[in-house]
Amino acid sequence: MDVLDAIRSFRPCTQYNSRPVPPEKLKAVLAAARLAPSQQNLQPWRFVVVQDDERKRLLAQASNRGKLIAEAPAVIVAFAVEEDIPITIGGYISAYPLDVAVAVAHLQLAATAEGLGTNWIIEFNDEKVRSVLHVPEGIHPIAVIPIGFPLEGNGAARSNGDGRKSPDEIIAYNDYPW
Repeated sequence: MDVLDAIRSFRPCTQYNSRPVPPEKLKAVLAAARLAPSQQNLQPWRFVVVQDDERKRLLAQASNRGKLIAEAPAVIVAFAVEEDIPITIGGYISAYPLDVAVAVAHLQLAATAEGLGTNWIIEFNDEKVRSVLHVPEGIHPIAVIPIGFPLEGNGAARSNGDGRKSPDEIIAYNDYPW
């Protein structure tokens, strides 16, 4: 599957098959995340793969979307390392959330190409996630990502009426007309 096919076919996965994710598939999606571009190639990310049922249960308690976390065969937690990126966007906001987001997007598209489903969960209690995974200060959880084989029929196919804005509503050339 090429990257455009992965982009077109990606759907957030909300139900997972209980079959474990083969280690080579996990390595492939994590390799894609590692290859993501970042400001000055500083790569301010770390990823923790959680497959232990008890740890997944504890992570699930840190989110109002915990059922997805608990039921997925694996969960990848993406972290930003604050000291790895002193750069700011426009001089006012740290660049690390953006860089980690790009890496997570790479991970999700690679997972789609590998036949896996993912869901990007940002609704979580920071302190609980940090506690479950023994995360030191200066390291920030950015995403909790359940990953596994989707149940049959999970995720409806996109259609032209998928609610997305038209190109004319989001793209302009040479100035900002809205």
